[in-house]
Amino acid sequence: MSATMQPGAWLRFMEIEYLKTYIRNGGGSIKFAVAHEDRAAQFVSDGLAEAGERLGFINLKIDAAGTKIHLMEEIFFRAAAQVPWRTVCRQIIRAITIQAGYKWPDILADEDETPLGEQIAFANGIESPMVLMELKRLIYKGVRKDPKLAKDFRIALTRLCFAELSGGPDGAQTVQTLTDWLTGVNRTISAVKPYEVFRKINRATARYFFESMTHLVRLAGYAGVLLVLDIAQVMAPRDPGDPGIYYTKAAVLDAYEVLREFIDGAHRLSGFFMAVLPGAAFLEDHARGLFAYDALRFRVFDEVRDVRLVNPMGALVRLGADNGGRDAN
Repeated sequence: MSATMQPGAWLRFMEIEYLKTYIRNGGGSIKFAVAHEDRAAQFVSDGLAEAGERLGFINLKIDAAGTKIHLMEEIFFRAAAQVPWRTVCRQIIRAITIQAGYKWPDILADEDETPLGEQIAFANGIESPMVLMELKRLIYKGVRKDPKLAKDFRIALTRLCFAELSGGPDGAQTVQTLTDWLTGVNRTISAVKPYEVFRKINRATARYFFESMTHLVRLAGYAGVLLVLDIAQVMAPRDPGDPGIYYTKAAVLDAYEVLREFIDGAHRLSGFFMAVLPGAAFLEDHARGLFAYDALRFRVFDEVRDVRLVNPMGALVRLGADNGGRDAN
């Protein structure tokens, strides 16, 4: 019997040793927490969400039952749908405005009545065209020219920031079109070509967009991105009564390859923490679990481990029943 750790104790360790320090400072980490009871997995998911909100992270949650996690573009679209893009853009504009020496409006009016650029101009007693010209130049320099952002991503976000500044019907249309593209609502490239975006978000490009998203979130002043990925459905056998996605053996292996790529590319994910929550079958089912894909198993499975104590810093941790974290192990 392998040693287990109480979910509460693991959560405290992740917060202190990762979220408050390493991740906040720009690191990236992927952890597998194998809970043998559904309530323990839920406890971890809720606990991470609470910690993320308290520490200033953008919280994301993806369930393999409703999202095809063997497709990287589907992971990106589902994650992007949970990001408050307009708030992110405003936070970027706010940081740039203050860095440029301008005063940020104390109370923002309804943008339908007064565009953001005009509100900034009024707060500083300057003509609106002058402020818009200066801030757009700085946004272009800070976002459009940022080499850490994928080209089409940074073009789209520059346009989104410009639209937030200018407001009006044209700005609203720009925001709607580009956010629809980022979230997969409209995947046709023809919709965004007028904004100088020419590359589709697909299996070959989605990872670069995901990496760009984590970097941009930190530019906006957030601590980072915290993603809880529930993959229990990947191990589920075919069941006509199960409303969740069924993963064929090929899809299972593709899902594990996506996870393997996340692990190998963690150094490119700025301020990113992902907790992967598989069920007990992940370690028990040799046909559809971890042992089905050596490339992932060799990266997370602890071949040598203490039979009494759990290493909380391990890539894979076995969690016991939830008791609120009263025990250390």
